[in-house]
Amino acid sequence: AFGDRTLFSDLTLDIRGGERIALIGDNGTGKSTFLKLIMNEETPDTGFIRKGPAVRTASLPQIVTFPVAERSIYDTMLYETKCTPQGARDRLAAFGFMGEDVFKPVGALSGGERSRLKLCMLMGEQVNLLILDEPTNHLDIASREWMEDALSDYTEALLFVSHDRYFIEKFATRVWELRDGHITDYKGTFSQYREYKARQAQFVQAAKNAEKQDAPKPKKE
Repeated sequence: AFGDRTLFSDLTLDIRGGERIALIGDNGTGKSTFLKLIMNEETPDTGFIRKGPAVRTASLPQIVTFPVAERSIYDTMLYETKCTPQGARDRLAAFGFMGEDVFKPVGALSGGERSRLKLCMLMGEQVNLLILDEPTNHLDIASREWMEDALSDYTEALLFVSHDRYFIEKFATRVWELRDGHITDYKGTFSQYREYKARQAQFVQAAKNAEKQDAPKPKKE
């Protein structure tokens, strides 16, 4: 909660290896706060978050920044991942950073390029719970394709917030909808979830229609 406003309560959820979970909901419902709780960037008011001893978590935020803007792509990879020079070159090339481009300062990169570089760094860290907050925001077509290719090869647990229907449909095997302070957990693809929601809406409408038909009619005088 923030002050008198409760974002969510009474949540009991498990994330297991290999699951790809889309956290969806309207803006302002607390999705980013939920991710911060899992990343230990916020503390729950009550309850707890428990991670298995082998869980290695990393996140890709909406806005990616690097500690030293003047440092080159290549040097940033070396300093922050502790990989070998050849390893840095190979990993960067796999994400489209090749030739003289690797000597560009990270501060000169576009938002999409920074996200792509950060994901490149995370993919080599043996992460088994990857958290993404609006990963396709601000991406150009090339960066989006690199990201989708990388995530297609990623086989560990994935939890992401997104409003991008195409992205959700492509990657989600489970959907969490945050609404009115609670999360509805649906195990299935996004298209299956939308079909479920459509059926629920039909049931609600049918019930309302039945109530109208059963309501006593006013007597004529």
